[in-house]
Amino acid sequence: MDPAIAVTGLHKAFGERPVLRSVDLQVARGELLGVVGPNGAGKSTLFRVLLGLVPKDRGEVRVLGLDPATAAIAIRTRTCYLPGENGSYLQMTGREFLAYAFGFRPTRDDARLARLQDGFALPLQQKVRSYSAGMKQKLLLLGSLVPDVDLYVLDEPDRALDASVRFFVRDELRTMRTLGKTIVLSSHHLGEVEALADRLEFLLDGTFVPSTRLAAARAALRHRPRIRLRTGAVLPLGAREVAREPDGTLVVATDGDPMAWLRTVPDGTVDSAEVGIPRLEDLYQVLLAQQGAAP
Repeated sequence: MDPAIAVTGLHKAFGERPVLRSVDLQVARGELLGVVGPNGAGKSTLFRVLLGLVPKDRGEVRVLGLDPATAAIAIRTRTCYLPGENGSYLQMTGREFLAYAFGFRPTRDDARLARLQDGFALPLQQKVRSYSAGMKQKLLLLGSLVPDVDLYVLDEPDRALDASVRFFVRDELRTMRTLGKTIVLSSHHLGEVEALADRLEFLLDGTFVPSTRLAAARAALRHRPRIRLRTGAVLPLGAREVAREPDGTLVVATDGDPMAWLRTVPDGTVDSAEVGIPRLEDLYQVLLAQQGAAP
């Protein structure tokens, strides 16, 4: 069976600013792919090219076996897209907005609708203008996840959602995955999307980072614990400060095993410590440093 998405040598620039550089990507049917990367890496542009909303400059793109340059409407009929920067019709009630959104798709999953409505508990009788940012995102998720289509492209679906709702949505996406739906999503919550996705791709400066380079960056991060010292405490020997966060937390690089180094920290001098939990921003900085060091 052909892949759901097949991209080879994709380039896209806006004016003289290149956004996507020789992007190659294959997504199998029924796969849940996570795409991560810093703001401006090209994630949203990639998604829009896949759906025919933005024309490519060169390269080959096939989505559900179709070319977005000539069959964009056919692709979008079989796809649900949640943009990262999105809006809803504020003058509508939540119920009116859903009726409008569902009107573009021939079928929907009523069981999924019931689960999401129950979990989100939205006041659908109220005008959308009265909703908070999180409530609007839940409404847009209802409009994007309930139609029964082949492909779901979700640009930061967890935007403005609190942790409990993010976990609820994650469970629903897992259920959709078991039904054979193909899902491509981006997120700034690295740990959560990694736990959810079959595969993770990191987009940096308009191109996907090779897996070997990503593995090296993650290995480097294992030697970079976060530690917040109490007032007056000093950093023990064996580590150097890499960054200082606004709340006073230090990101440090240890000379050896970070757990062994933490055991040398005197009792009563640490408010918090974190080891082995990579964050997207940290991964980005290490990858940039590796890129700058490359010959």
